[in-house]
Amino acid sequence: MIRAVGRALAIFDAFDNEHLSLSLQEISERIRMPKTTAFRLVNTVERAGFLIRMDNQQYCLSLKLVRLAGMVRSTLNIRDIARPIMAEVNAQTSETITLNTISGNERMVLEVVDTPSPLMSMARQGQHMPLLLGASSRILMAHMDETELEKVPKVTAAGKDLDRAAFDRELARFRRQGYALTRGQRVAGLTAIAVPVFEIDGKVRHCLVLTGPSVRVDAMDLDFAEIMIAAGRDLSNRLGAQPAPAGDSGELGEVAEKAVKATAKTAKTAKTASKAGAKSAAPAKAAAPRKTVARTAARKVARRVAAS
Repeated sequence: MIRAVGRALAIFDAFDNEHLSLSLQEISERIRMPKTTAFRLVNTVERAGFLIRMDNQQYCLSLKLVRLAGMVRSTLNIRDIARPIMAEVNAQTSETITLNTISGNERMVLEVVDTPSPLMSMARQGQHMPLLLGASSRILMAHMDETELEKVPKVTAAGKDLDRAAFDRELARFRRQGYALTRGQRVAGLTAIAVPVFEIDGKVRHCLVLTGPSVRVDAMDLDFAEIMIAAGRDLSNRLGAQPAPAGDSGELGEVAEKAVKATAKTAKTAKTASKAGAKSAAPAKAAAPRKTVARTAARKVARRVAAS
């Protein structure tokens, strides 16, 4: 019974803004289910009033779902949905996690889950900051349209005009890789990693941000970026955004792939070197440095790729 319910609910994920109506064959293909099984489930969902079969034998979602969606919007706000996800990321990273949104030409902190460490980034709920500096501002701006972006003052903290060409390239890179990472851009000594939160209309109005002392975060930046990307996708899905295609990890996936290749190459080199000195070094002691060297090299390669 539970499996059948899950399969029936999967039918709704077959529809999106580009596929407002679908044939039975298309539904079957999009949810990767045998046509006979899809036929039974579609009929069940149609009889329940959640699907409408049109004259051309295609199906579309019914207005019954609109009524339910309205009920969800009136009872839940994004802070309620985001907080459990933020708490989980905080437990994994032990760093401060915030939920931010756009407020005019500023960004505002909506929710905070603090780190238990005494060395921490101070963020207060309701705090406003200029919409230009920091990872959270940059990832929000990366998903603005040109009209919105033009309204944001392009002046640095030192009062100088921003290098617009370099700025646009940076925003494009953040969009491609799925996260923004800044070091000391807003506050010296702090590193921040921000990911976009997509809503049902495909817009980005919020972002999740990890902030902490650079001495802690820099050593784990790529690991934390992966955790944050997963959290951003989770929150986006809960808000009704279309899930990203399976296996689509953007530049982060390319970074990881290059890091793995670097690890293998460095490990092979280290292994050859250790054999040459095997007579003067114990095998057990040689294994640990090999592993450390390989990991260090892989992380350096990954950081260079992410920053390029």
